[in-house]
Amino acid sequence: MRQVLGWGVDCFEQSKRLQWLEKKYTMSKYANYTVASDDYDKTRAAVGVDTILACLARTAVRLGDQTVLETGCGTGNYLEALRPHLACLAGIDFSEGMLAQARTKLSEDVELTCGSILDMPYEDERFDGITCNQVIHHLEEGPDAPDDPADWEPRHFPNVTQFFQEAYRVLRPGGAFVINATSHDQCRDGYWWADLIPVAVARLNCRMPDLDQLKQILTVAGFGIESVSADLDGILQGPSYLDPQGPLDEAWRAGDSTWSLTSDTELIDARQRVERMNAEGQMQDYLDERERKRLDIGQTTFVCGRK
Repeated sequence: MRQVLGWGVDCFEQSKRLQWLEKKYTMSKYANYTVASDDYDKTRAAVGVDTILACLARTAVRLGDQTVLETGCGTGNYLEALRPHLACLAGIDFSEGMLAQARTKLSEDVELTCGSILDMPYEDERFDGITCNQVIHHLEEGPDAPDDPADWEPRHFPNVTQFFQEAYRVLRPGGAFVINATSHDQCRDGYWWADLIPVAVARLNCRMPDLDQLKQILTVAGFGIESVSADLDGILQGPSYLDPQGPLDEAWRAGDSTWSLTSDTELIDARQRVERMNAEGQMQDYLDERERKRLDIGQTTFVCGRK
């Protein structure tokens, strides 16, 4: 563990520091990825890889010569897809469970680090490019007890701000910072099952900046906004996405952390609704209606900031 985290301290001090980091910098403020890592790859796919590569390719450094970092790399799906196109890759994630999965699919020359993206253990201007895929909604605390979204106060996203500042620090001048995030509208209508758990979706949206806020935070951190593009084709949950029985299966729900934000009552109601629609032959019409919305807006948006 000392080699992974790079701390020159004795075991007791290292343990205390790990406890402090877990409290302050845990990768997700609401989802347990140590548990979810076992099933994560069964219901998750890397989407928009061509968009990421196009952003990186606009850098002065030739794509095949670039050193690129993925922040919040999880089980390494994106690293695996990017690996053939780049000279060197590194990934950082706070979940050892997720990193254990990444190590099984990646070659040893991909540098994997267990640590926080809010305080990255890299020297200034080390990387030609940085990617961040479906991560920023995990960085902030969510609303307190009330279940009525109208009672929730606006958030200012200090952890996202700190993360963007760190990304700026470790990125070389001219480098691309490519963020793959879901907009608030996409959260509500880009996923067929979001209609089943509207309070959980509202809780998720409260935890992350929408696109205009995200661009503003990027600009304050020093980045120029180079491009913003919705991915209308990619499906983050891959082939399992349209499973009409999916919400009834815990492993399937583990493919998207939004389900972690449901209350017991909301989850029971969602399961009963799915069971009823399947039993009454209404599910296919429901899926078709929800799919029309997804095809209009997509599930995720790519924002490229340039240093």
